[in-house]
Formats: sequence, structure tokens, C-alpha cells
Amino acid sequence: MATKRPWHCYRKWDARPYQYKRSSNRRREFARGGAQAKIKRFWNGNKNKAWEEFDVVIGLKVDKQVQISSSALEAMRVAVNAKIMKKFGVKNYRLRIRPKPFHKIRENKMLAFAGADRVQSGMRNSFGRATTVAARVKAGQVVLELGIPMRALEFAKKRLNIASKKLPCSCQIVLLKYKEVENLKRAGLPLYDDEKRVQIPLYKVEIS
Repeated sequence: MATKRPWHCYRKWDARPYQYKRSSNRRREFARGGAQAKIKRFWNGNKNKAWEEFDVVIGLKVDKQVQISSSALEAMRVAVNAKIMKKFGVKNYRLRIRPKPFHKIRENKMLAFAGADRVQSGMRNSFGRATTVAARVKAGQVVLELGIPMRALEFAKKRLNIASKKLPCSCQIVLLKYKEVENLKRAGLPLYDDEKRVQIPLYKVEIS
């Protein structure tokens, strides 16, 4: 029985994304079915509490430009959300999955038996059929952010480390926001500017 094609066939990207509603050429006749995202919820926890009210906000940063499937995004969300909610309660954290899976992954299924070249069209109709969707992220982009109290920091680091194993590239846990300077010292994580995608050296941190 044929197995599912491994994701390393699709994780690299360099051309423009193929999206049903955002495609510039509007050629909808080639995008029919088979492209439902596995992830449905991008927010979890206490959405009414502002990010600034949490002691620290940590994130998961990807090191390479890569395509992430919707299944991997859902696996990453479950790995963090389920354990955090069970241990600290739904009111004490805020979780957000940043990338949205819009790019359609197409697969041109080929026959694999003796004499298959006589009965299949091969690469003449190589556009394929949409099988799933994926999110495109650039190197240094934060894919997950988590606001937590200081007492949950060490547990959250372990969950983010497990979540990083769900992605098709290496990742790093970074500190995005902090409430007090003491929290910055205790976090033990590199301070990161997610908008400019650069690490902030500690000597540039303003201490009031």
C-alpha cells in the first residue's frame, strides 16, 4: 500500500503562493476541493487579557524559510495548549498561532507498477490536485506566542520545546515582552524584536 508523501518534498519554497482567493491570475478552475485546513482555532486561553498584563510573553521562532502544513500547526497548538490549560487554568495564559495556512499543496499522483507508463498521462497534466494547505513563513518569523505568569515559565519552556519538534525546521524559544526588568533577568531567554526579526542585546534595554 502506498504511503503518504513525506513533508520534506514540500517544505521549501521560492515562488509565489497558490491560493484560491488571493491568486493574482484568478484561475479557480485548477483549485477544486481537497484543501481543508486541519487547524481551526488560532487563539486559546484568556483572549480578554492584554499581552502587557502577563509577566512574560515568550515565542517560538523558526530559523529557516519554510512551509508548514496545517496539520503541523494544529499539532504544535495542541502540544502547548492542552497541558498549559490543564495545569494553570484557562484564565492564566494566552496563546496565539500566528501563520495562516493559505497556500495549496498540489500532488500529481503517479502510477507505480509494471507498464504504468503506457496507461498514465505522466507530466502532461502535472498541475496535480490540491491535497492540503500550508503556511509560508520566513526565517526569523515567530509562529507561536504565549503569555504566561512567571510561575509557569519553566513548564512553558518544556512545552514549546516539544512543540518545536512538530515543525519541519529548527526553532528557538525567545522572549517577546516582559512586564518588569526582574522578569527579563529570570527568564533566561534572548530578547527578540518580532517586527524587525532581530535579537535585542541587553545593553540596549532601557531600565527605568
